[in-house]
Amino acid sequence: MTMPSTPLQLTAVYEPAPEGGFTSTFEEFPDVFSEGDTLEEAEANLFDALQLVLAYHRDQARRREPSGQAVRHEFQLAPA
Repeated sequence: MTMPSTPLQLTAVYEPAPEGGFTSTFEEFPDVFSEGDTLEEAEANLFDALQLVLAYHRDQARRREPSGQAVRHEFQLAPA
């Protein structure tokens, strides 16, 4: 199995928060969101949130696997 030649692309959206700082989310994953006092902090927190959501869903999927015979292949994605 080969990786697609097109890199995975996500679009982060940062909006000023009324109380200061920024809220952040991904256009492609609106349920993944975070915040930070600066853009840099909001970005770091957003990627932490993405990793937590992916880990949660991975764990849930493996708990539901009825046969135990699924073939899994993990991909490591790196920034372009």
